[in-house]
Amino acid sequence: MTVCVPIKELKDAVSFIETVNNAESPVVVTKNGREMFVSMSMDVFDGMQRDAAKARLYRLVDEGMADLDSNRVVKADELAESLRQKYGL
Repeated sequence: MTVCVPIKELKDAVSFIETVNNAESPVVVTKNGREMFVSMSMDVFDGMQRDAAKARLYRLVDEGMADLDSNRVVKADELAESLRQKYGL
């Protein structure tokens, strides 16, 4: 569940840090009822970074599998030979 705190709670920095560190998701800071910014603990941030990296990896794997299914692949030795011929290596 999203945690929202009014910006005036930032005056008590220790309490705000405890709120952020105890939250399992980013903490939304509001001013006059409108979202102003988000704060999160390093654990939450690291988890989001890992999730984003996994999503990128899965997307790349899916693209590779689609290339295999569509026969848009070249064997490594054939590619190396064509590069040798093209560039005189």
